[in-house]
Amino acid sequence: MDTTDLIRRAKYGLNGKHPSHGFPIQDGANQATAHALVALVAEQQATNQHLASIAESLAALAATQQPPGNHTPEPEPKRRLWLPSRRR
Repeated sequence: MDTTDLIRRAKYGLNGKHPSHGFPIQDGANQATAHALVALVAEQQATNQHLASIAESLAALAATQQPPGNHTPEPEPKRRLWLPSRRR
């Protein structure tokens, strides 16, 4: 079922009509809630898939941007301990 169809059915239910057929019913809001929730989940899944594809593209791009070769980190300079008695 398409998200726009689910949203349309939720609007029918909120207006007091049967979500699928359009005739008046008493518990339209209750039925509309289910359709609206399914539409929300469908849109969230589509958004998550889109964001995952963006993350994959960025990871692939970052992998191509790194310079080749193994870089070893430079060692930290040695720290000397100067005691107060040595300063004179």
